[in-house]
Amino acid sequence: MRVVALFRVSTEKQATEGASLDAQERVYREHAARAGWTTVAEFRGCESATQASSDRHVLQSVLACLREKACDAVYVHEQSRLTRGDELECALLMRELRERGTKIIVNGIVRDPSSIDDGFMLGIQSLVDRTESLRIKERLARGKRQKALQGKRTSGRAPYGYRNPHKHEPGHGTLVVVPGEAEVVRRVFAMAAAGRGGRGIARTLNSEGVAAPLGGRWGKSTVARLLANPVYRGASAHAVWVKQRGGGFALDVANEHAVVVENAHEPILDRDLWDAVANRPRVPRTATPRLLTGLLFVDGRRYEGDGEACRPVYRAPRGVKGGAWLDMTPTDDAVWERFERLATSPEYVEGLLREAHDPKAADRAAAEIERIDAKRAKLQARLENLLTMRADGEISKETYLSRSSATEGELTTLDAARADAVAKAGVLGHGAARRVVGAIRAILAGKGRLDVRQKRVALQAVVRRIDVEVARSDAPLPRDGRGRVVSATLPRWRVEKVTFTLALPAESRADVADDRCGQLATTYSCSARPAPARP
Repeated sequence: MRVVALFRVSTEKQATEGASLDAQERVYREHAARAGWTTVAEFRGCESATQASSDRHVLQSVLACLREKACDAVYVHEQSRLTRGDELECALLMRELRERGTKIIVNGIVRDPSSIDDGFMLGIQSLVDRTESLRIKERLARGKRQKALQGKRTSGRAPYGYRNPHKHEPGHGTLVVVPGEAEVVRRVFAMAAAGRGGRGIARTLNSEGVAAPLGGRWGKSTVARLLANPVYRGASAHAVWVKQRGGGFALDVANEHAVVVENAHEPILDRDLWDAVANRPRVPRTATPRLLTGLLFVDGRRYEGDGEACRPVYRAPRGVKGGAWLDMTPTDDAVWERFERLATSPEYVEGLLREAHDPKAADRAAAEIERIDAKRAKLQARLENLLTMRADGEISKETYLSRSSATEGELTTLDAARADAVAKAGVLGHGAARRVVGAIRAILAGKGRLDVRQKRVALQAVVRRIDVEVARSDAPLPRDGRGRVVSATLPRWRVEKVTFTLALPAESRADVADDRCGQLATTYSCSARPAPARP
């Protein structure tokens, strides 16, 4: 009998342990010598049987050999090596073997797919193997989730700035800070807090020759992923990257499978700095953005503006089903009317300035910078003394190199700490009060004459985000004499509540809600374009 032998394992670990490739080959040769088989070809490889058949190169090579040389049988150490994949692909494989009259030899036992009894046994074993594979995956996923709930790293490479100790090292699963990379992370966040964009940050790092997380050059998307990762504030994040329909992955810490555990490991950044960067207004992509672009959140989701003439709307993020489609003009008018009424009231202006001016926080930040500068001056003086002692021969070369290296490391750490302190001082400084005063003066001086750009400047100076809660309007739809709906803007929505999150320091941040939202809701409603392919 002419036989094609397939020796396969699923992982590299199995290739060296358990039923390794050499062990499978040794058992096959014993069976072949005893039964008198003629070996036509042998194929070895490491690939999972649950992959698509088109992706299993070793299997495709076996099938090509069977088609070309018309062999009598194919040998596998276990049937799961051949038929543990998708039901349809397994059925197509079995049909091809049956039509060609090719038998399957499972560890010495010959089965004929064209036989009723053997075909039944092969089908039952394939179902058992597939069920076992699914149960293994389920147990592994459950184990990973339990480990994630404990704040441990479950899989994958450690984020840039950290390393995961080897499984044989103490503390495996708890991320450990890598000092050199952590300094780069602090610099990136400090530049972002100072208003630098992702492209500019990447350009700066590339010009200095700083290697990207995976080597090579930094890019805008690399910087954006780093800035959005909660791991740098000390949180463990599991299953937060969600695969998108069009390809790629997006960070979504609110999805149902995500597990975020705070204080799971040593943080690289101060929480206030991380929050300031994470909550900064979104930079619009267009040269002439809409009034609420980058600021508007509807029912907790950041809404995107679509300024095309055919559909000027604010829409839900891609992938969100059932989200409201809000007409831009009435939405802008409603939010601006409430903001103008709120911001020009004397009580609000007085309270806002009182909250924005926090001299104690600013003094603390300034004192921290002075303390760091004083310590840096001492370390620099120490370096000069070491150099003088080395020149005078008071210390050896090895001692000089050891002490100077340690001192330079402390200086590097202090430089990163100073950058954090300067960024924090920018958030806590008196500039916030000046911006608020300037914005309110612009509103009072230009009431009724401000264009969209001026209104947007005023909003950005005072507000970090605008949350709008909407509900479907119960107002009757306009119909013609035959009872057909004549409006093309369906469904209709009304604004229930508007909440402004103020751009104040972290210590005095406050939310100002529209207490008269009921009155606003009775007089304002916006029409939303119906979702595609929905009645």
